Amino acid sequence: MKSTLINCKNDQGEPIFVLEEKRSNQLGTVKDILRLNVDVQYERNNPNDDAYEPAELFQRRTESFAQVTKKVVSRQHSDIYPVYPFVERMDPLYDDNVILAHVNRSTAPYLGIDSVGVHLNCYVRQNNVIQGVWLAKRASTKSHHPNYWDTTVAGGQPHNLSLYDNIVKESHEEAGVPSEWLRNDASNKAFSDHTHDPLTMTTAKEDGSCMKRSFYYSFDLQVPDEWQPTPVDGEVQEFKLYSIEELDRELRFGQSLRPAMRAVLLDFMMRHGLFKEVEGEDDCSELSKAMRRERIRLW
Repeated sequence: MKSTLINCKNDQGEPIFVLEEKRSNQLGTVKDILRLNVDVQYERNNPNDDAYEPAELFQRRTESFAQVTKKVVSRQHSDIYPVYPFVERMDPLYDDNVILAHVNRSTAPYLGIDSVGVHLNCYVRQNNVIQGVWLAKRASTKSHHPNYWDTTVAGGQPHNLSLYDNIVKESHEEAGVPSEWLRNDASNKAFSDHTHDPLTMTTAKEDGSCMKRSFYYSFDLQVPDEWQPTPVDGEVQEFKLYSIEELDRELRFGQSLRPAMRAVLLDFMMRHGLFKEVEGEDDCSELSKAMRRERIRLW
């Protein structure tokens, strides 16, 4: 992947990336820093301007990433991700975090760009005890992990929606969840928002490529006993109501869940006191910490 990015050129035959050696940082000296050519050129032309982020530079970065998407990724996604600075900065014009560029969701992992997902866990409660959780089997046409089981609703986070607005949209599109069930106010006791406490994990492919930090934001919804989720947009093959015993067994020994969903569903189980520690094997406190580890800071 390294050589692919280094040799990637735009339609004018110009290199999209520049390999810089011995660039200083807070930890000492880091070698082999791959940077966008448009950033390098801007710094050369504006050596004393390190605070201003012109709209033109945002556009040029976005165009550069679009060129990478065309040349490196075989299948583009409909979602577009925002790219933020590693250390957040505020844009005084819009009173919001600076966004450096937009990039196609399929390209983001190859560039080490943070991935954000939203998840809805629909569960059934009887006699004040949670009896089961609805899981969704991913369509066989999905490019990643087809035929694996997800949370009831799972989706990437686009640049133009809040986490809450996105889960309302995804819940209707994937499972037919009525939007009024997701009313986010104090009177709606069936719905809970846990986005203040996301899972934070660093993942990579087996060959070590595509290392990225992933954030998983969760919502929980108690649904009526008689309700069943309905596939709407073709992203899901079927839904199944897993009993708590089945889900516990799957988390410990199974291979049917999409790998990242093992963490999201384990967090749900621990949040509701449903995951029973096995003496000498499990430690919920350590598991919770492990799923919220900070990224190793390389820059």
